[in-house]
Amino acid sequence: MSDLPETVVFEHRSACLRDNPLGDPHTRRVEVHLPPGYDGVRPFPVVHWLPGFGAHPSLTGRALAFGTTVADRLRTAMSDGRVPPALLVVPDGTTSYGGSQYIDSASSGRYAGHLAEVVAEVDRRFATRPEPRWRAIGGKSSGGYGALLAGMTSGLFGSVIACSPDAGFEHSYLPLLPRALDTVRAAGGMDALLARRATGPVDGPFMVAMSIIAMGMCYAEDARTSPSDALPCDPDTGAFRDDVWRRWLTHDPVRMLDEHADALTRLDHLHLSVGERDEYGMHWGARALHAALDAHGVPHHYREHEGGHHGIEHVFTDALAGLRHVWSGRTVGTCAV
Repeated sequence: MSDLPETVVFEHRSACLRDNPLGDPHTRRVEVHLPPGYDGVRPFPVVHWLPGFGAHPSLTGRALAFGTTVADRLRTAMSDGRVPPALLVVPDGTTSYGGSQYIDSASSGRYAGHLAEVVAEVDRRFATRPEPRWRAIGGKSSGGYGALLAGMTSGLFGSVIACSPDAGFEHSYLPLLPRALDTVRAAGGMDALLARRATGPVDGPFMVAMSIIAMGMCYAEDARTSPSDALPCDPDTGAFRDDVWRRWLTHDPVRMLDEHADALTRLDHLHLSVGERDEYGMHWGARALHAALDAHGVPHHYREHEGGHHGIEHVFTDALAGLRHVWSGRTVGTCAV
């Protein structure tokens, strides 16, 4: 038996994040969960898992007292054969606004570049199969969005798993905008709201407002953009800014398909799932994306499950189980999957 730990954590000094516009740290934590049977010699596939907005970059914590951690659940599923054995890698894509969307942003930093660095560093440090067909990328919410964008633009991954991803921005973002503006005003303005990042309270309305602000900062095209100017409307008057909203829409996976459908068509596997009662309207965004994928002839597996946006970590097991069909007959370690 191997005496290697089940989880390895290392720090990566990112060249892409050095001197980023927000002044966020460029040294980032990377969490790696080793699969059953890993001995450091026989190579295994890799799943890069992207946490959602505001989430700690880890699969080891539990939001509730019930159930087990995602890492424990997936390791058990690998042991009993429901999920093919693979390294699970969790990069850190957080920013001082809560999230990066895992894209290269003029005002937030080069997080797509950072992700590519992590892929290369994991292949260097661990026994992996360093080809796209043996790599999957997945995530939930903003993490699912980041997985879709990586599948569209990076060429690093053969499989994409998007659970409740940001998509169909008219459905997933616009309805949250008035709620965000109310929270900004109730806090006493943008500066006062942002100060709560350090002092609290960090409640539901605060997280919704911060998510909208973070999206604006990610999608801005100028490093000098302020959080107020990054929003699709003036936070004081509510006057809508069509030019800002059009810029946001260029980052919507539904609209990006016109340019990037071919890249998704070349994937070995594309999984899209969402809860039927998503609190943030992600189910309508996912339905719009599902329809757009069909219209562009992109093969994919689509599933709607019971539940909403939160407390659905159990669906990750079923999502990753689909990789068995991708890696079936290919050698993993000493066995075929």
